[in-house]
Amino acid sequence: MSISPRHLDLLLSRLFHDLIGPVSAARNGLELVSEFGADDVGAEAMDLVSGSVDQVAARLTFFRMAFGGAGSGGGIGFLDARQILADYLTHRKLEPRISVADGVEKPKAGVVKVMLGLAVVAAESLPRGGAVEVAITHSDIRITAEGPGAALPEKSLKALGGELPPDDEVTVLPATVGMSATRFEVDYAVVSVTPPVFAISLS
Repeated sequence: MSISPRHLDLLLSRLFHDLIGPVSAARNGLELVSEFGADDVGAEAMDLVSGSVDQVAARLTFFRMAFGGAGSGGGIGFLDARQILADYLTHRKLEPRISVADGVEKPKAGVVKVMLGLAVVAAESLPRGGAVEVAITHSDIRITAEGPGAALPEKSLKALGGELPPDDEVTVLPATVGMSATRFEVDYAVVSVTPPVFAISLS
């Protein structure tokens, strides 16, 4: 799997963009404390800092698994991935609905990475909020986006399938997920576009 400099620029730009908001909020809270003192600004500023730091931590942990080297091995199981995904979706103000069937074996390398990546693609298809449902069974993983106007754009679908090179911050994430699936030989299918439904085979 080769990534062009343009692809890498877009991917890093997109990931950094998702971190700027909570980092800036944390900085603003700390500036209030520094200027007026903790006693004067009270619990509100401290809550802002605490919430923003939690959000940054959740997103960084998720990005390491979905797009970094941490998700490339086979060491992480579905239960750990469930919590990482739930924290990420919650901080994006989306409802996580994640279920793991009893006794599901630890997946092969790359499965969790692709699952998390497809969950991001599903989340991106929710313009007015909603829920991302991930149902993990012994045979497959089904990822569904539910919400008003939930739909996978045509160019995201083409980028996911490798038919369109990433040329903006919309297509770079699905293109990266598609490349990861190819790299780790993870079989997945786009079951539906409106609403988006993806299925990863575990057989």
